[in-house]
Amino acid sequence: MRELFQRTKDATIAVAARAAINSRLRGIGELTELTIDTKNKTILARLDLIGENEPVAIHVTEYRLHTDNPGPRVKIEGATASREWLNVVLQQFVIGKTFPIPAKVEPLLKFLS
Repeated sequence: MRELFQRTKDATIAVAARAAINSRLRGIGELTELTIDTKNKTILARLDLIGENEPVAIHVTEYRLHTDNPGPRVKIEGATASREWLNVVLQQFVIGKTFPIPAKVEPLLKFLS
């Protein structure tokens, strides 16, 4: 029963996050699949990006949530991608970095930890 609740919770969060992310990706592409595993702190995303013939996959292998001051944020501890150029982008600009979480997403934070 606990596992069913976990999967349902993760799927609900993914649906909300996918809609929020797609609103920011206009003109760049579309997030077609998003799987969040809050127990293992992993994320799998598939995107159809403009100019790419095949979907791009990004696997966040570990993330950490911080909810203390100066506000909620997420730190990406590890990630890989299905494109070499994107792996370089992840290494330089994402892995080890902390990103603020938008205020409109804050109500979902309690479910992510």
